[in-house]
Amino acid sequence: MELHTDERLSATTSSCPSSQTDGASVSHLLPKDVQQQIARHPCYSKQAHQYARMHLPVAPACNIQCNYCNRKYDCSNESRPGVVSHLVDPHGALKQFRAIKKRAPNLTVVGIAGPGDALANPKATFSALKLIRDEDPSAQLCISTNGLMLADYADALAAHGVNHLTITINTIRPEIAAQIYPWIYYDHQRLRGLEAAERLIRNQLAGLEAAAKLGMLVKVNTVLIPGINDADIAELSAAVKARGALLHNIMPLISAAEHGTYFGVTGQRGPTEAELASAREASGQFMPQMTHCQQCRADAVGTLGGGCGTEADNASKADNSFKVAVATNGEPLIKTHFGHAQQFEIYRLDPQAGEFQFLERRQVAQYCNGESACPDEEADKQAMFKAIEDCRMVLCSRIGIAPWRTLEQMGITPNVDHAFAPIDVALAAIANSQLAATTHSQKESSDEVCHY
Repeated sequence: MELHTDERLSATTSSCPSSQTDGASVSHLLPKDVQQQIARHPCYSKQAHQYARMHLPVAPACNIQCNYCNRKYDCSNESRPGVVSHLVDPHGALKQFRAIKKRAPNLTVVGIAGPGDALANPKATFSALKLIRDEDPSAQLCISTNGLMLADYADALAAHGVNHLTITINTIRPEIAAQIYPWIYYDHQRLRGLEAAERLIRNQLAGLEAAAKLGMLVKVNTVLIPGINDADIAELSAAVKARGALLHNIMPLISAAEHGTYFGVTGQRGPTEAELASAREASGQFMPQMTHCQQCRADAVGTLGGGCGTEADNASKADNSFKVAVATNGEPLIKTHFGHAQQFEIYRLDPQAGEFQFLERRQVAQYCNGESACPDEEADKQAMFKAIEDCRMVLCSRIGIAPWRTLEQMGITPNVDHAFAPIDVALAAIANSQLAATTHSQKESSDEVCHY
């Protein structure tokens, strides 16, 4: 079966109709072997939405400065690339992977996306990749990079089992690149202006070509910046396609001033929906488009459709799914007080499988710091409640009477019955109870005698 990429998704696992909803008039076909490789990677295939990915925040340093980037290492309230709640070393990353994988059999992809650049931190990156590969050879490994050092490390990436690679390339014109990148650090020198731009573009294209020749599936990310690089998207797309890129992901500039980026504080606006669609149409003449990117954090965990692992999705309970939030600070046991939680792991009951599937991890700011008393920080409390408002139940070791009542008013059941039990054991018990109750309810309904 050949793969058409005509719909809003550029890479799916089934044939698509001949109409192009993004406006491009060209249909792209991907070979069957490529389809098989992307079938379980949610960033490459929109049809892989049921699979989870995990970003390991092991790469803090970066070798270029982008005017749209401001890295943060202790941030829990922003959902964008370049931010994490905390950094981990490779062994800490392995520990996180083991904990998530144990409770999330749908975790198929493990990547390194910062918060700096994976290849500006080669020791940590390759150590983490090896540990994950040794732990789970079936995991699909991927990295994101700006491409400056890609040609130097392409062979090593292939040797470590990396088969999916994302390169951010915003232009192939040095005069435009100089407006996006104030400097790069290369060969022990800080380069600026056109010299920096020319070196970066040369290395990016050489690295892309090298990676593609090694068999990696390369996705190119481009940040669309109105008035700067929007007029040259077609030229860029043709150039990366010619060097072996598989997909093009054109993303809107995130330019909120509160993020502290240069473009944000100087008033550079992001693109409109029409401008974004136009850019994708121009690129779509040359290669398939990825249009479901969430522009996730560098520590995102979960399904792509579930967001970036830091904020609750805005879907209401109208989807009738049964979600459970587990208060945790990274441990495998339910031993976190509700008010002390720094994150919630979100699980959704799969009635067909008869078990909970891991969706994502949502970061929150804890509002309790003492043993028992909690200050009246209303903003933090409301943010915590909002983070789990789409759930039916929350598991924790302890919870105060005030938040208990608030959760009940929201239609969420607080549950401390499984305090200090393993999370997977507690979820299995809840799944059995919920499915049994559903079966009983359905049986009673079928046994009813209706009188007309």
